[in-house]
Amino acid sequence: MSYKKIHYAFYALLMIVLLVSATGCNTTRHLKDGEYLLRSNEVKLKAEKAQVSKGEMKDALSSMTVQKTNNYWLGLFPVKLWLYNNRYKKYQGDTSNFQLKTKTVERPVIYDSTTIRRSMLNMNSYLFHEGFFYSMVKDTTKFKGKKAYVTYNVNTGPNYLINDITYDIDDPGVRELVTGGFKETVLKRNLEFSYNLTEQERTRIVNLLRNNGFYYISNDNVSFQLDTINKRYLEDIENPFQNAVNFVTLQNDGRKATLDIKVSIRRNNQPKAYIRYGIGRVRVYPDFVSAADVRDSTMVEKKIEGATFRYHNYYVHANVLYKHILLKTGKYYKQDHENQTISRMNDLGVFESVRAIIREDTSSNDPRLDVILLMAPAQRFDISPTIEGSTGSIYDAGSGVALSFRNRNLGKGANQLTISTNAAVEYNYNTGTGFSLLNRRVGANMNIDFPKFLIPGGGKISGHYSNAPRTLFNLGIALQDRVGFFTMVTTSSGITYRWKETETKTWEVSPAFVNIVRVSNVSDSFDERLKANAFLRNTYRDAFIEGQNISFTYSNREKRAGRNYSFLRVSLEEAGTVMGAVSSIIKNQDTFAQYVKLDIDAQHFFRRRHSTTALRLYTGIGKPYGKSSTLPYIKQYFSGGPYSIRGWPLRTLGPGSTRDTSKSDFFDRTGDVKLELNAEYRFNIATIFGGTTEMNGAVFADAGNIWLANGLHGFGNATFSLNQLPYHLAVSSGAGIRFDIAGFVVLRFDLGLRLKEPVDRIYAVPVEQGTSRQGWLFKAKFWPFDAMYLNPNFGIGYPF
Repeated sequence: MSYKKIHYAFYALLMIVLLVSATGCNTTRHLKDGEYLLRSNEVKLKAEKAQVSKGEMKDALSSMTVQKTNNYWLGLFPVKLWLYNNRYKKYQGDTSNFQLKTKTVERPVIYDSTTIRRSMLNMNSYLFHEGFFYSMVKDTTKFKGKKAYVTYNVNTGPNYLINDITYDIDDPGVRELVTGGFKETVLKRNLEFSYNLTEQERTRIVNLLRNNGFYYISNDNVSFQLDTINKRYLEDIENPFQNAVNFVTLQNDGRKATLDIKVSIRRNNQPKAYIRYGIGRVRVYPDFVSAADVRDSTMVEKKIEGATFRYHNYYVHANVLYKHILLKTGKYYKQDHENQTISRMNDLGVFESVRAIIREDTSSNDPRLDVILLMAPAQRFDISPTIEGSTGSIYDAGSGVALSFRNRNLGKGANQLTISTNAAVEYNYNTGTGFSLLNRRVGANMNIDFPKFLIPGGGKISGHYSNAPRTLFNLGIALQDRVGFFTMVTTSSGITYRWKETETKTWEVSPAFVNIVRVSNVSDSFDERLKANAFLRNTYRDAFIEGQNISFTYSNREKRAGRNYSFLRVSLEEAGTVMGAVSSIIKNQDTFAQYVKLDIDAQHFFRRRHSTTALRLYTGIGKPYGKSSTLPYIKQYFSGGPYSIRGWPLRTLGPGSTRDTSKSDFFDRTGDVKLELNAEYRFNIATIFGGTTEMNGAVFADAGNIWLANGLHGFGNATFSLNQLPYHLAVSSGAGIRFDIAGFVVLRFDLGLRLKEPVDRIYAVPVEQGTSRQGWLFKAKFWPFDAMYLNPNFGIGYPF
């Protein structure tokens, strides 16, 4: 990189500074005398809370402000306000303009002092709801030029601790159920009180009763009474003087106040609240069209036990649907069974929509509920094309196409058949020779997904259908032609059983999978590389892989919608045990792989009102044994690229601190061990295209590498070692822009910047002039402006 480019970067930075200055002047030029632009609402919080909880509380308090500021891109540029001011006269004369309605542009937010008190009352009310009965909120406003800066100083003070919990229930049957489930209560002694806890407890009690037949019970039947000796602290929260007295009095007391909670359940004005209902008739309409179907005598009927199925056409077998209906005639009504029935029907993939109608059977002497399930069929067949593009360090450009065909209802059994094909090429361009093809890939896959447990040969495995059991068979073939080097053909097949332990826990077990790798058409030049390098020789060779794997996935994202959530996936895979036992009858005993492989992917997301902080730890450990010295090529790990360490292109990092391209940099750098840590801060920028697309930004940091499990000749610095780990880690950071198109697809553009190269602890040889012995690049020549330190990434969806 030349110094001229550095000058260009300096001038670009100068232009940004000038733009910020110009924007600052432009935003207030149309304000009248005495008018001020509301520039910021800042909340300064003092609370006895953990840092994470304080962040959530601060976001919540910020949302309580009545008057919001204009939107600022990256916190600096009020783009929408700037656009409004540039066409000020037009918008003044056209107040119903489309851009104003869709908020593509924004009028300036004029500071209104009368909103301050309402904002403070909102904050006090929110804190009271959170159990801070004696909070204090003060405001200050500073004026700079034509701008107003409002600060809310919030001191929450301490909150109440829960002491005793008692129940007052006027029905013995309800009392027995509720007190019997007391261990499940969310109201725990010495827990900090908030009204959110009482809402959670109310929901828990109502769900408990509705899951035991009390269909008409509701939130209105459950109430809470707080009993405290410090009732004087619970006086009018809108009186700031009284609030201050309460605050000081309790502070001087030096102890946290406690309260007792009485949970009351009453019939109130609902005479049916304490009646337990059973399930009566169950009627199912798998291809529902309109309400006329209920009286249509031409429809086909089929009965299974207490359920009646009515069809226009025999769209899907009734026995398949019946196994997924948890509301059974003669059983008590359960709210969970209603929800799970709808969920399971949707999971079958054959319905566009599923709806349940529950009606009381007034003709029965016993309290019964009739169930009506209305399903609208989904389109049976669909075809999905996909076009992909990519770039890399070893090729200039690549492109690929994929086409998939799906039958959602194979054999009218809600079995899903998916057939997909794909093709891709990678090529270089040289001004002298033009385009040259480097790599071409083609492949085809077939998957069949059954909504039950099956075994090959037609047998069945019993499984409770509330756990959504599924059986997946797959078969695939892929051909990869590295032009001028070799051809690799991979065939794969397997069977997988999947089920849900709970709504947040999923298991997958594959008792058998087979992969066959065949390498042919090896060129003389590449054959010489293989003979000279054990790692490449063991990687690019024929392999027969037969094994088993099991994986566990935990995700509470749907359960904690809008709140912090976690994701964990643990997978264990083994190959070679069976083949080792029967190796005596295999002619080519050296071709089957033997290894054990463990993968752990842990993620946590801290959600705020306009941002999310995402953290990820990924580790993969593959241990070859027996006659295998490394993992098979298709099972190896790689690093770099848009979903990994974004400062490096795909498959160009590692293993370890290896840099000798004659030893390891043959197209793909792969390894047996992988460690990766990612952190990303995602934030909202603007809504564009009439509200159909969200433009979001991100800053991120990635660290990690890959290693070999066993030392090979010439690769002493590529083997995993705890002593070498800090030196071998590669580190990059960067920023990106994401476009969320109608919640359907996310287009992601990230620019990664290398911060640290992997180095060897013993030699610590700098990569570039100025690189530290630990590999940090801060003093390297032309860092960070040279293109060798920057890596653009394009991806579909989020990196994790």
